[in-house]
Amino acid sequence: MKKSNLIIVIVLLLITTVFTVIYLPSRTASAPGTLTITYEGKDISVDPFKAPAVDVQGTTINGKGKENVISDTGVTLLSVLNLADITLDDFSVAKIVSTDEYSAELTAAEISSDGVAYLTSSTDDAGALKIKLVVFGDSNSKRQVKDVARIELKK
Repeated sequence: MKKSNLIIVIVLLLITTVFTVIYLPSRTASAPGTLTITYEGKDISVDPFKAPAVDVQGTTINGKGKENVISDTGVTLLSVLNLADITLDDFSVAKIVSTDEYSAELTAAEISSDGVAYLTSSTDDAGALKIKLVVFGDSNSKRQVKDVARIELKK
């Protein structure tokens, strides 16, 4: 390897290290089985499954038109926000974010609609609780978010 190539690789590694050291501490981590609701500059931690359980039944469609029938138990997204004393008048858009930063946005109107937005739970191979956002009514199921970590509310 040429000396100049080695120097470039070392510089890139240093830059990556600096960004990692700056970024990772700023991430908000939720305790297992809970999620964080970010609202008006505050982080509110809630256990979403303390909300009243409901049947989650419907069909989602992926980008290729394949249907996935869902029959589960979960909670409405609205009832989870109510656990944090947040009402529909408090926000216009909710951004639901996973642990790997994948996200989907829902409007307050969608969240208030019956049969649209739910959170369900499952366990991974290690027995850890995972939270999943299920959104019915989309022609493409890109707003299904696995391993939900936080909800960011915007006016």
